[in-house]
Amino acid sequence: MTQGRIRHRLHRTAVLVTVTLLLTAAPVQSRAQDQPAEAGVDLRQSLSSAPWYDAQSETLRPVEVPIRRDDSVNRDSRWLPKPKKLAKPDSTNNTTTGTTTGTGTSGGLFGTTLTLGNVFGWVLLLTIVLGTVGAIVFAISRAELNWNESESGKDAKSGGKGLPDEQTLERIKHLPPELRRTDVNLRTECERLMGQGRFDQAIILLLGHQLLLLDKHGMLRLSRGKTNGRYVRETRSHHEQCSVWLRQTADAFEQSYFGRHEIPSDVFDELWHQNTQLESAVQTAGGAI
Repeated sequence: MTQGRIRHRLHRTAVLVTVTLLLTAAPVQSRAQDQPAEAGVDLRQSLSSAPWYDAQSETLRPVEVPIRRDDSVNRDSRWLPKPKKLAKPDSTNNTTTGTTTGTGTSGGLFGTTLTLGNVFGWVLLLTIVLGTVGAIVFAISRAELNWNESESGKDAKSGGKGLPDEQTLERIKHLPPELRRTDVNLRTECERLMGQGRFDQAIILLLGHQLLLLDKHGMLRLSRGKTNGRYVRETRSHHEQCSVWLRQTADAFEQSYFGRHEIPSDVFDELWHQNTQLESAVQTAGGAI
């Protein structure tokens, strides 16, 4: 706001004050006529303390109103005064502070931000992970070892009882249905049944024993669907006499199992003797039984 506008407002204020005094002076003058002269003196004394009245010259004087500098731009608005501008920081101090901060930040190991605490934390985490993995691997290996030991124990017990091993059990699956016995050792059970005179059951186990023996030493190949005659022919291509003994055992089996004929004791004794010779021949030709 310019000085001219301020003076104009002051002049207008003075005029208003003068008019007000004139309006109030009429009753005062009328009362002054009725009152003693001392009343006029008291009035002048009371006005002498007013900043806008000059008691000596008995005239009005202008009042200087101080101008506010903090809110001169937005006087008529409801906004707060403009905030004070912040002084620009000293670039020298900033540079020094930044250098000090950077030096403190990069004061880790090997000139990086990595500190000794970080290294310890990572090493601890890596140790925990490796320990967990190692414990899992150790537990799995121990479980497999215990399983193998238990299986070996089972095999040892089975071997002590004369039960067939895993390979023999797999080959038994390819025998004819009537020859499949997986719960006993075929030769041992056959000899036991022969001692009891149960030749009809013993002949089944004897034929199965010979077929497994010849398959084990490669003189024939067990397969589902093959006939006894086919097995005899395969054996003949490797060993003539073994095929003859196998043929006689197969004939006795077919007569007993399918023809329901009883096998005499002397006939079975001869078949058992031939089985002993067959085992010796196979051992000589292809290794131990």
